[in-house]
Amino acid sequence: MSTEQRDVEVVRRFNESWSDGDLAAVLDCAHPEMQFDWSESIGPFRGIYRGHDGLRRYWDDVKDAWDRFSPDIDDLIDCGAGRIVAVTTVRGRARASGIEVEARGVMLWVVRDGVIASGKLFQNADDAIAAAREPT
Repeated sequence: MSTEQRDVEVVRRFNESWSDGDLAAVLDCAHPEMQFDWSESIGPFRGIYRGHDGLRRYWDDVKDAWDRFSPDIDDLIDCGAGRIVAVTTVRGRARASGIEVEARGVMLWVVRDGVIASGKLFQNADDAIAAAREPT
């Protein structure tokens, strides 16, 4: 498997593990010091979550708010240099109200040494792709 394929697969595994409710598998895909940036979110979860502890805190916040929360990948775009843009549809049901939600989002993932080093939420693919192409 090429490095590019491995990078795409770790992003796919991360999302599948999240949808399956398998936090241990999610953490296996993530570097212990990863940064999970939701600062551009228009939803209730905002901020930057750092490391496995931050990712666990985000996981707990999501589990507290939602009966069901599943990010499904619609498209993966390999932008090179370990940068993967994932266009997703998130489906969920709010725990308190029972309201069903479906929202599109875009994540820019940076993969290094076979694990996710960072993930940043964008509201559209064009912005995520532009960020992926910025020099490091």
